[in-house]
Amino acid sequence: MTKHQNRIGLKAFPKTIYEFGNKPIIVKDYVKSEKHNWNDACFIPNASDKKNVQKIVNRFIELRGDYLNEGIVFREFIELEFLTEHSKSKMPLTKEFRIVFLNKKVVQIFNYWDEGNYDSEKPDIDFFQNIAEKIESNFFTMDVAKKKNGGWIIMELGDGQVAGLPDNANRNEYYNELKKNCVEHW
Repeated sequence: MTKHQNRIGLKAFPKTIYEFGNKPIIVKDYVKSEKHNWNDACFIPNASDKKNVQKIVNRFIELRGDYLNEGIVFREFIELEFLTEHSKSKMPLTKEFRIVFLNKKVVQIFNYWDEGNYDSEKPDIDFFQNIAEKIESNFFTMDVAKKKNGGWIIMELGDGQVAGLPDNANRNEYYNELKKNCVEHW
């Protein structure tokens, strides 16, 4: 057993988990989730179901192992616009995008998932550009999603150095855009 694979008892959970009441939540660490193990190590349908919370968190810790980053994070589950079910893991895929920013400018926008029909819809980039200008980083990603009710939400900000590209990304185009934006900035 690694140092991160110890079992967590209910007394170890922070009191903040109980603030979610019986709402659905997501468990992750400071960087990654186990989203492809959706029902076993990511999605908790009812935050007040202590035994299920413990089971899912323990499985999450087991799967993350030595890659567990900093600690456990509980996040409110937000219903997003459904695209399809993942062909292998069966997790629900939703309308999400990864926007890459370099020096406060959009480098590229990617469909987050390789599966599902996006209907060529893209988020309102001006809205997210205004937010990006306030972020104290030169290179970052902003994962945004369309909510079930039609609004948009920022799901997560990530360090551009470690953020992955979707399989559908044109890597040559992406790196050429990065290069172009670096040259323009200097």
